[in-house]
Amino acid sequence: MSKNLKWAVIFLAAMLLSLGVIIFGQFSHGTVSAEIYVDGKLYSVVNDLDRQEMRTFTVQTEYGSNTVCYKAGKIWVSEADCENHTCEKYGKASLAGETIVCAPHRLVIRIVSTSYKKADVTV
Repeated sequence: MSKNLKWAVIFLAAMLLSLGVIIFGQFSHGTVSAEIYVDGKLYSVVNDLDRQEMRTFTVQTEYGSNTVCYKAGKIWVSEADCENHTCEKYGKASLAGETIVCAPHRLVIRIVSTSYKKADVTV
């Protein structure tokens, strides 16, 4: 094996290893949970969002009622007694930062994750 070919193989192996670390690092999940707010105040936190069996609970407020379901890292509103049902049509939220909003009931469900790393830079 020539000297240039040997260095090319070493360089390619290092690049593939680096690429693998970057790709698998993107898909590694931290703890995923959902925060539920009513009228801007924290109502509840669902910490076991990754549970494999479906869980259902009702958020009953003075503005109305929403049935919330979660399973396998996803959360959604299955029923609401509001007029537009936009929160039901949103579907299942699973990614950090996603929100489901029921404006008539002043309900916000927000997905949060601990997989984000804080920057070491001070501005």
